This record gives sequence, structure tokens and C-alpha cells, in this order.
Amino acid sequence: MKNALLKFHRHIAKTALVLTALFMGVTLVHAQLPGYESEVVLAGYGGTYEQFTRNQIITAFEKVTGIKVKLVVGTALSNYSKVVSTKNNPEIDVYWSNELTHAGGKQLGLYEKLDLKIITNMADMYQSAKDPDNIGVVSHVQATGFQYNSAKFKEAGIAPPSSWNDLADPRLKGKVALYNFSVAFSQDLLVILTKQAGGTEKDVRPGIEKLKALKSSGNLAYFASSPAELDNMLVQGQAWIAVNGGPRAYILKDRGAPIDFAVPKEGGGFFANYFDVVKNAPHPKAAQLLVNFLISPEVQLIIAKDVIAAPVNRKVVVPESMREKILMGEEKISKLIRIDRNEMNRQLDNWADLWARELEGKR
Repeated sequence: MKNALLKFHRHIAKTALVLTALFMGVTLVHAQLPGYESEVVLAGYGGTYEQFTRNQIITAFEKVTGIKVKLVVGTALSNYSKVVSTKNNPEIDVYWSNELTHAGGKQLGLYEKLDLKIITNMADMYQSAKDPDNIGVVSHVQATGFQYNSAKFKEAGIAPPSSWNDLADPRLKGKVALYNFSVAFSQDLLVILTKQAGGTEKDVRPGIEKLKALKSSGNLAYFASSPAELDNMLVQGQAWIAVNGGPRAYILKDRGAPIDFAVPKEGGGFFANYFDVVKNAPHPKAAQLLVNFLISPEVQLIIAKDVIAAPVNRKVVVPESMREKILMGEEKISKLIRIDRNEMNRQLDNWADLWARELEGKR
């Protein structure tokens, strides 16, 4: 037993030394780490996510460990479907999920517990990033709040939005846009407004009534079916304010558009993604090692910069220029409004019917 423990600690020390050397810019040429599989399969996202995952994260992991990473690109739902359909013979090791698919997969028993002997970076995670059952870990957090046209607000003499109640400001008549219910931010908004009215996920009628009043007042005038459509409405000034995640607003702002983002004083919505290890994964040890790498301070900084979202490792130090754009630290993250995703999974179809019937006039 003593020899086995000594061997394990030497292996961990070697891994830590290699990781340190890599991020100090030292070129490393070595064989695959002993005791781990030679490959690992990560199911992640496309677009800009795919670019930084391939070009920065995967190349670094392969260089450090000698383990090859196969990236399966898709949406959270399409990759989740693969995890579900192959549960008896899994093909994916690590699934980059969202809150709904994380909660749903846990209920179906699709994910493995994290091995804290391998995932040593868990000790540096904010408490809000940890799963209470040690199944998966948050990859990053963004707030749901107001994406708005700052130029139009200034021209009209309206102060930047600061409360969920500001959507009802009569000066915003005909200027409020929301996603339709197929986009997650509107699903979350329904719950947030329900909670503001003292309700819960078990009955979102209070949120529906608030949105119906917003539409009846003439403020809520548009429903967008995609992020690109909503962005276009705001940039052109057709709509002045919408509910969205912070990253989209800051990407547009950095490109010179008159767009900004604000978190309501009552609290923005907690919107997170997770890294989940698939149960009976084909490369189980390499999967655990990859998750440990993904939540390291160095990789968390990569994700924070590229996604413009809050890192969940307390050792991450972000550039000064980013600090006004993301919620740094446990105190700020813990003030975001959390949603019961298990109840949401159970109720989502009913909510979609209610939204379609009462807000968009669809039968």
C-alpha cells in the first residue's frame, strides 16, 4: 500500500510539474502520462467556442499529457442527444453541458462522479460552481440581464436600466424585444419575473402575467428567433432593450456598436455551463484528467477571455479591462438568481404552450 501511495504522489507531482512548465512557456517533449488512456473525446460547441477549444485548450492538453483529444462539435442539445442515445455504449467522455442538460442527465444517471484524487483543481473552485453531488462542475458563469442600445437611451434622456421593473418604463413603448421561447434566456426570464412576484418554478403564471402586461402596454413589441436577429434589432435601434446574456452585448460593444449590458439590482439570472464526465466513458481516467485541466486557472482564463464570462476558479486573475464585463468572485456570483433546473425540465413543455398561447397568440 505504501509503495502504491508513493507511486501515486510521484505521478501527481510529475503532472503538476509538467503543467507548470507548459504555462511558463517551456517546450516539452515527452511520452503519454502513465496510467491514462491514449485518447479522450470531448463534446463541445461550435463557432468561437470551437476555435479557442481547438487552438488553445486542446493543443495545450495534448502537449502536456500526450493524450489525443477528439472534439465532437454540436449544440448542448444535439450533443446531449448523443449522450442519451449511446448510454449503453458511450462514445463521449466529457460533455460540455448547460444547466438543463446537466440536471436532466443527472436524473437519468448519465454522468459519473468526479474523482477528486485526479481533479485536484476542485479545491480552488467557488462553492457556487460545485455540484452538491459531485457530479460535474460549472465551466463558467454569465449573468442574464439587459442588453440595450446606450445611444438611444442617452438621446431619450433615460438612465441605464437598473431594475427588472424598468422594462415597463412608458418611455420604452414599442422598444422592448425578447427572444421567443425556444431561446433559453426567455425561458429563464419567465422564471425570474415569477420569482420577482413571489412565485416559484412550480407555477410561472405570475411571470406570464407580467409579460402580458408588458405586451398590453405596448412596450413589448418584438420577438426574435435567434441571437443574430435580436442583435440586429438593437444595433439598428428598432428595439432599444432586450433580455440576454452579457457576452453578446460585450462582443457588439467591442466592435463599436452602441450596445451595453446591465445587471438588474434585484439580481441577474445565473446562467452556467458544466463539464460532465459520461458514465461508463470509453476513456474514464483521461476524462477526469481533462476536466481537471479545463478548470485549471490557465484554462479558466482562456474561457473567461473568449466567452466573456466569469471564471469559477478563485485563482484566476483577469485583465483590468475585463473586470467591468464579468462577475468576479463568489460574492457577486452568489447574488445571481438560481433556477431549479429539475423543475424546469419537468415543466418546460407546459411553459412553452403557455407562452405561445398567451403571449404570441399561437394555438
